[in-house]
Amino acid sequence: MIKHLLPCLLLVCSTAGSALAQTPTPADPAIPRLIAERQQLVSQYEAANGQRNAFLANKPSKKDLQEVVDALKGIIRKDTELIQAVQAATLRSKAAVAAENQQAKQQITVAQTDRSSTQQRFYDLENQVQNLQERERQQAKKMRDLQATADAATGARTSREVLAATLALLAAALLAYVLKLRGQLSAQPAQRRN
Repeated sequence: MIKHLLPCLLLVCSTAGSALAQTPTPADPAIPRLIAERQQLVSQYEAANGQRNAFLANKPSKKDLQEVVDALKGIIRKDTELIQAVQAATLRSKAAVAAENQQAKQQITVAQTDRSSTQQRFYDLENQVQNLQERERQQAKKMRDLQATADAATGARTSREVLAATLALLAAALLAYVLKLRGQLSAQPAQRRN
């Protein structure tokens, strides 16, 4: 039974040791301590496995085999502790990465919202500028129309004033002519009477 157990335990220990050797340097300070303790247990195992009893023709005794088994059990327990420590460190690392990712996503969302808000504000301001420019164009057109109307009214008033002045002069000239003709007519009957 021990012959079958020993190779299995060695296989488990070697796969756990190679798995631990492949893991990156963890941030957990307990892991280097556990690795050092495991190395001590491996040294104890090698020492126990190397013991031979001269009375049994250089074969290990039951006590020697029990020491080997106990050393292997200690290595397995230490490997389990190491695996748990690595898993805990990995879990903490994953949680930290997940928190950083969540924070980054929130910052991206805030930045996108700010960008959308800024773009919307920019479009609103552009629309206001276009509306103000359109109002300015309409007011300029209205001013041109009013100026044209005022110019036409001034022109009409001026032409009426010129017409009225011309008519007044013509009336004055006609009045003067009528008075002159009356003066001549009234002077002729007086000459006829004389």
